[in-house]
Amino acid sequence: MRIRPIKPDDAYYLVDLFEHMGPESRFLRFNLALSNPDPGLVWTEAQRFSKIDPERDSAWLVFCDLPDQENAPVAGGRFVRLDDDTAEASLAVRDDMQRLGIGGQLLQFMVRQARDRGVKRLIATVQRGNRALWHLLQSSGLKYDVESLGGYSNIAVDLLQLEAM
Repeated sequence: MRIRPIKPDDAYYLVDLFEHMGPESRFLRFNLALSNPDPGLVWTEAQRFSKIDPERDSAWLVFCDLPDQENAPVAGGRFVRLDDDTAEASLAVRDDMQRLGIGGQLLQFMVRQARDRGVKRLIATVQRGNRALWHLLQSSGLKYDVESLGGYSNIAVDLLQLEAM
């Protein structure tokens, strides 16, 4: 497993990652039913996600060598600052690489990076039915607050309370 910061020309990798996520994974990640999305829209969004403001935000891709593809993008994560102290975090792991610990390692990496960059609080909006993400959070050792909002929950992790990782 290799992780590196996203680059502006990584849209192709983001499309590949998206194409290896089934409709349920897409729905849980993007909160939209994306079973048959317009390829042009997928490309446009991938280009947008691959261009970040490195002064404020951070994003990474995770790569593995697979039997049928070397340097395959298997996961991605990012945080986008909402203000000087708070950033919204998100991550995705392609379907055939889930439950292998990649998401947990990426989450821990993102938490360290955010804390090192001065972020004091990470937040995310998660579907209450996203069992994989809830399991990931519970096994992460992170302390988090949850605010339930119908079918969704807002999660907040106070990075100031973390011990050095």
